[in-house]
Amino acid sequence: MTDKTLTYQMNQMCFQPGLKPKQVISCYDSWSASYDEMMVDGTYNGPKMALEEVLDHVPVHLRSTCRVLDVAAGTGQLGTMLASTGFRLLDAVEPSLGMLRILREKNVYNTLYDVYMGNDDTMIPSGGLVIIVMRKENLVTVEAYRDKLQPHMDALVERGFWKRVTHKVVPYYFCDKDGLVLTYKVL
Repeated sequence: MTDKTLTYQMNQMCFQPGLKPKQVISCYDSWSASYDEMMVDGTYNGPKMALEEVLDHVPVHLRSTCRVLDVAAGTGQLGTMLASTGFRLLDAVEPSLGMLRILREKNVYNTLYDVYMGNDDTMIPSGGLVIIVMRKENLVTVEAYRDKLQPHMDALVERGFWKRVTHKVVPYYFCDKDGLVLTYKVL
């Protein structure tokens, strides 16, 4: 079994149909100790893709004053990259206490929130960006997203709350699977 195969299987365990939020969190708790070793560049390119998208939209002179909320921050891979490019106002949302422990040790986030993001609307100021980087297949294979996430984002655009900025399919997001980079501006 290859490292990518094992990593993919571990990730799939956290997205099994029918899992409740507490079970997903427990899965990530169990995975947290080996997560950074398994989710390396080349196998998991999501943080790098997210970084590139953020850098495309935030000029260098604004990075130190731009507030970033990293949702589902995991072990802080993206936050570490953002900090290395000049971002200083980084906060993180991560419900897995195992992931949060590792994330805290990296010391790049100002505030850590150990909550599970659900259907509640998050207040993002007008002019702010929502950047979602995810595996493309998850829109149809993950029960919590299927027929919910994309229609919800489309409705926010149709109702004039968000404006679509970027919708890209990107190759090699995770274990050679395509990903999505979705960027919206809050109106």
